[in-house]
Amino acid sequence: MTDRAGASRRRRSDRDLLPFQVLMGVTAGGIGGIVTVLGELRDEFGFSGTGIGLMVASGFVAAFVSQVTLARMADMGHARLMATTGIALSAAAMLMMVFAEDLAVWVLSRSLLGFAGGLILPGVRRAASVYDPARAGENLGRMVVAETTGFIFGPVLTALLVWAGGIRAPFAVFAGAMLLFVPVAVRLPPDRGLLDVSRRATSLDLLSMRRLQGALIIVGGYFMMIGAWEAVLPVMFADRGAGAVATGIAFTMVALPIMLVGARAGRLADRVGPVRVTMAGLVVVSLLTMTYGVIPGVVPIVIAMVFVGIGDGYGFTAAHAVVARAVPEQRQAAALGLMGAAEVAGAGAAALPAAWMYDSFGPGPTFAGLGLTVLALVVAGWLRIRGTVPASGPDAGRAT
Repeated sequence: MTDRAGASRRRRSDRDLLPFQVLMGVTAGGIGGIVTVLGELRDEFGFSGTGIGLMVASGFVAAFVSQVTLARMADMGHARLMATTGIALSAAAMLMMVFAEDLAVWVLSRSLLGFAGGLILPGVRRAASVYDPARAGENLGRMVVAETTGFIFGPVLTALLVWAGGIRAPFAVFAGAMLLFVPVAVRLPPDRGLLDVSRRATSLDLLSMRRLQGALIIVGGYFMMIGAWEAVLPVMFADRGAGAVATGIAFTMVALPIMLVGARAGRLADRVGPVRVTMAGLVVVSLLTMTYGVIPGVVPIVIAMVFVGIGDGYGFTAAHAVVARAVPEQRQAAALGLMGAAEVAGAGAAALPAAWMYDSFGPGPTFAGLGLTVLALVVAGWLRIRGTVPASGPDAGRAT
């Protein structure tokens, strides 16, 4: 009887969370698709590797600003409005890219797209976290699966569109697709969790919580690697003779394992504790990243990326639950918004230096330094979490 009730509850949550997953996937697909053409943008418009890094970093900075300043609004019940506005802004950003020529316009449009993503993600993640607090890890894992699915099919679709219609075609198609999903955002289900009625002006008071500090250090360190990947790998693949199709396949191969293990990783985090799962996954990822600088060619790197994706699937999924359980239910979007800000801060901080290091010293020192930095920050975050207690979830009140 218990198993039957559990299966019924899981089917109901699958149905109720589906609109949020769709929105998450569409948002990620648009952002992920841009990664595929960064090498071609450099060659088509004569941008330097550092210019590409600036473009990537601008999107991360804009997303940081929107999540730090506006994520708390989702805790107050405004997630639907934020998602609708974010999708509309994403469409406008993609339309700008259809006509962009100068680097400044590309930087502006990428910034607008990052700001839009920062409006959408906190409310979507909050919906998963508060739906069933005892299964927050599993439901947040579903959001990770949706996000990763977008990152898988976004680059693949982009590569096909570049092949069929040129470098401008993907942005025109994505702009139209974003507009089609505005009705999905308008009809998102109402918030099921406790709302924040304090009318706080900022989310920054949460940064006084030691457990959240540690979680954000881990997430920020992990996303330094993501920012460096986005800025360096497409250019490195282009330097080795790989085009948009090969780049799209490479990023698909790192994302596919995350999609396959995300929900399972969330259930494991609910069962054994998200901190343990996070540490195991991200330490493996840090060590494997160091090998990118010494592996020759493209295909061997893609093979290594598959194993990185498995570590990502467990480590990054569980990190969502670490953040969510660090704060009370009515502050979930604020905390997850700070997580998103830590993501883009880490990625933005690494994108430009990694691009410069690659231009100046090549892949070996770039990825060795990156892997060691990420490993150090993941361990530092874990040390900050030790001895603290979760503020929400089934293990609330028990020291870690």
